[in-house]
Amino acid sequence: MSYFNQAHNRIRTIDLTFSAALLLLTVMLFLSYYIRAELSQSNKLTDHTYEVIMSVDTLSNSLLQAESSRRGYILTGNVQQKSRCEFYAQQALENLKEVKELTNDNRNQQQRLARLGEEITRKLTIFRLSISQYDRSGFRGPQQAQLTEEGTSLMTSVRSGIDEIKNQEKSLLGERRNKEHTTLLILTIVFLSGISIAIILLSLSYYIARHESRSHLIAADDLQAANRDISDLSSMTQLLQSCSNFDEARGILSCYGEKFFPKGSGGIYLINPSRTLMTDVAIWGAADRRPFTPDQCWAMRLGQSHLSAAVSDVQCQHVEEAIHSAHLCIPLAAHHETLGILSLSFPPKAEPEQIDKKRLKATAFAEQVALAIRSLQLREQLRELSIRDPLTGLLNRRHMEESLLREISRATRTKQPLSVVMIDVDHFKNFNDTFGHEAGDHVLKEVGHLLQKNVRDSDIACRFGGEEFTLILPDADCEMALEICNRFRAAVKGLQLFMGRQHLGHITISAGISVFPSDGDTIQQLLAAADEALYEAKEKGRDRVIGSCTSPARNADGE
Repeated sequence: MSYFNQAHNRIRTIDLTFSAALLLLTVMLFLSYYIRAELSQSNKLTDHTYEVIMSVDTLSNSLLQAESSRRGYILTGNVQQKSRCEFYAQQALENLKEVKELTNDNRNQQQRLARLGEEITRKLTIFRLSISQYDRSGFRGPQQAQLTEEGTSLMTSVRSGIDEIKNQEKSLLGERRNKEHTTLLILTIVFLSGISIAIILLSLSYYIARHESRSHLIAADDLQAANRDISDLSSMTQLLQSCSNFDEARGILSCYGEKFFPKGSGGIYLINPSRTLMTDVAIWGAADRRPFTPDQCWAMRLGQSHLSAAVSDVQCQHVEEAIHSAHLCIPLAAHHETLGILSLSFPPKAEPEQIDKKRLKATAFAEQVALAIRSLQLREQLRELSIRDPLTGLLNRRHMEESLLREISRATRTKQPLSVVMIDVDHFKNFNDTFGHEAGDHVLKEVGHLLQKNVRDSDIACRFGGEEFTLILPDADCEMALEICNRFRAAVKGLQLFMGRQHLGHITISAGISVFPSDGDTIQQLLAAADEALYEAKEKGRDRVIGSCTSPARNADGE
């Protein structure tokens, strides 16, 4: 009896064990299926969140490109920039619509997007108003500045709205990723507690889940890197647009070049006006500062990027042969003009996928740098036009008065002399009447060039008006001013003037000198004293220099 009872108990135990095993297997299979479904749903939600974030980033980039193109059109009048602005403005509206469709299930996001849509619509309206204003009246600083100020305020509000939407999506992303991690933990427990069949099945699910999770992590890292690059490009562009000269831009470009390409070296090289030499405007890392000719760079020759990553690749001649690294050159082109190149060196053992990423990143960097450099060049050209006399190339009267006021202030502080010279071409009216105004312009141009050659680097040569010129001579007393003026007077006297084959004869000049502070301590007093000395020189027979240091015994040659 006891045997059968024991046998019955063993059978019962086996049955219970087998039933428990079957139940465990069934539960494990069900749990595995349930966990896999949860992971799949979580992954779909995560993918959806990434899609929303990328759409928001695309919207932000479209607005940035539209703003950049509008500014380029206002500065240069390039119709392609206008078309580009209209394209990206339309693209921004489509991107906004796409974001709204992706967030239909999120009421809070829809409310934020409604406010953001109104601001974007107003921003695009400002773009159209700015372009219409430029098309009707050309560049008008106050009106454009007013529109730009309102647009900047709106852009700040738009960015704030975009950041708010992105932060909400990132919060959702974090919650969904936490859910993924929790689900993975449950899957791990099931994996460790299962039997061999369950282990095989769950191992496959676990592997797939881990693989998908790793893919999402990589995508998240890439997205964060892309966001940083966009933010850095935007910051660099804003800083470059605020630069007043290339010296300021040099430091900014070097800083951001090292920030964008930290594990390599590189430089930005611009071509000179005669298009014969490439010189660096900014370098970082171990880049070479030596200038080179455009023919030594394949990117300049081909008009497209050139990569030499393998030993068998053709390398640019301006790259040192001893440097064992991959090298990438990208042309800097803006408004159909090649300004120079972006030259980069990085380790040659990088994977092809990494090299492609570097190329794309460098191309985006080069595009923004080219636009910023061209904008800076145009601003410098406009500044030169505003302070230079177009005929002689000398400084104009307005800039002369600003310079003289500055030099008077400096001479007052340093207690050093300052001389002002008024110069007039003798009998210029008769010359114009004899040979015509075109010949007169030719004479003034030659005299202006000769004046610039016969003064010191610190001297300021200006065209006062008509046939009159003004010289500002810092740290020069009357004797030194007399020496400089007589040297220039002799050079003018020996000038051979031809217009075509016609010899225009010889010309002479007269000059009057005033000295600070003995002849005056204001602009008006110094110019009046120099003008008075000039008239005295003309009354005494012209072709001479008169100043407080000249004596009656000196002849016309200043001897």
